[in-house]
Amino acid sequence: MKANYYLFLLIILGFFFSSVVNAQEVNPDKVEIFSSEEKDNLQIWFHEEVEKMNLTEEEMSQYSSIITYYISKISRLDDKDKGYSEERFKKELNSLLKKQDKELEELLNPEQYKIHQEVYGEFLRSAYRRWGITNP
Repeated sequence: MKANYYLFLLIILGFFFSSVVNAQEVNPDKVEIFSSEEKDNLQIWFHEEVEKMNLTEEEMSQYSSIITYYISKISRLDDKDKGYSEERFKKELNSLLKKQDKELEELLNPEQYKIHQEVYGEFLRSAYRRWGITNP
């Protein structure tokens, strides 16, 4: 059963990465931030790292739900129709990340939350580089 939650989480991460690709179809000036191979590698890596948190099925379900919600929100921040400046983009991104962190701190024990911060932090650093954000 736990494997199903990991699969679900991988699908959600795939959604995030594919939404960046789909946005390129709407906005031809948008650059795809990750290649297909990079997306695959990130998903596998994320899955392996999340396993280290030793979440129960219930925790994994809640964790996946929180991550899914915020990844879908974050993936929409650079949509053309938003028209956000770089500063506004960063402000909205940081606001969503703070809300996500608050929910995850309530769910995870300190050790699990530390692992999450390390894993998600690395993922975000990759996205920041691709978005061209040097000072989030």
